[in-house]
Amino acid sequence: MNFELHSFNTPNGQKIIIALEEVGANYRYHSVDITSGEQHAPEFRAISPDGKIPALVTNASQITKSNSNIVHFESGAILMYLAGIFSEIDGKSVAERALVMSWTFWQVGQLGPMAGQFGRFHTADPANPAAVEHFEKIVWRCLDVMETRLSNSPYLAGDSFTVADIACLPWIASDVSYLQKYDLQWREKCPALTRWVDQLMEKPSVQKAFKGGAN
Repeated sequence: MNFELHSFNTPNGQKIIIALEEVGANYRYHSVDITSGEQHAPEFRAISPDGKIPALVTNASQITKSNSNIVHFESGAILMYLAGIFSEIDGKSVAERALVMSWTFWQVGQLGPMAGQFGRFHTADPANPAAVEHFEKIVWRCLDVMETRLSNSPYLAGDSFTVADIACLPWIASDVSYLQKYDLQWREKCPALTRWVDQLMEKPSVQKAFKGGAN
């Protein structure tokens, strides 16, 4: 199965590289430089209507008799799609798969957006200290949720590394994450989270993604 990944070096973009590399998928990487506005190009908007990275295109002829490609946009949707194809990054039971979906969408709805707002208000002009403080508190709440879970489980969804872990890791540990950029000292307060991060950082899939991931 061949994939075309249209992405950029952001936490959301890194998620998909980790997943594809982890399962040894055959894919081509197409950089969409969001710093220069390439996400607004008509050809990219044709596959990602809101002009957001990442987007994943699958050659449908490998799956069905259709000649039309299968397109997924939004990182959470892409991860759940890949989990459905590659069982090694999905849960091993019905109960674990439920947790995979729940933690993945927790990241999509909580950790990602809150960390994003935390970072954006750090550079707001004029400065908005109240907003920075507000979102920093929410980010700490998210980290506390993860710390509690990882104190009782090796991975977010249970005993296996899944897309739930893939979804969350870049938002915390990547060099391009706001938590790293603005030096949120989570390692000092979150030993279970630190153990989880350090373990996952040893994976070749994560190392490639965090280096930019272009193949």
